[in-house]
Amino acid sequence: MSLFDDILNERLTSRNYQRQPDENQIIPKNNRTDAESETISPDQQISRTLPFPSDETEPMVGIFWTYNGKLFHHESSPCSKAVQTRISIDYAVGHYAAWFIMEKKGLLKRLPPHMRDEYDSIPRGRVVYLFDHDCFVIYHGDDFNEEIRGEIMNLFRLPLGKIRDEVDEHYNPLPDDYLF
Repeated sequence: MSLFDDILNERLTSRNYQRQPDENQIIPKNNRTDAESETISPDQQISRTLPFPSDETEPMVGIFWTYNGKLFHHESSPCSKAVQTRISIDYAVGHYAAWFIMEKKGLLKRLPPHMRDEYDSIPRGRVVYLFDHDCFVIYHGDDFNEEIRGEIMNLFRLPLGKIRDEVDEHYNPLPDDYLF
């Protein structure tokens, strides 16, 4: 099992979800009882029919970081392979876990040494799909521009007319003098 799979399974377990053994379907654990077998009936599953094709043009959800006005790193998965809830489709791995993997792969060496320690030392963002709004939302901090937006749209294969930008202060880096 890969490090990614370990992190995904840990996140699913902590959020009370489980992955079906024969499918990439993810369902809430609380929709089953201990007496039930591994097979889950369709009425218990939370999946919805995806409103886009599941092929090489399938849109993706994921996370990203920016640095000096440019896209620094991104990770994504096709919507059909991502975590699906009743309200959204989201990438299974958070920024914290992904930062750890980036460090292990040596990707953080492209940053100044003082910015390598914490995942929130540079601006970051997330792309999710919201069922009720039938659109993808790019959540990001203040360090976001048209060039980054265009890259995200291309890399994540986001359909025109179904994209919304949302500034979220959560995705800004903490100031150097921030005290916990």
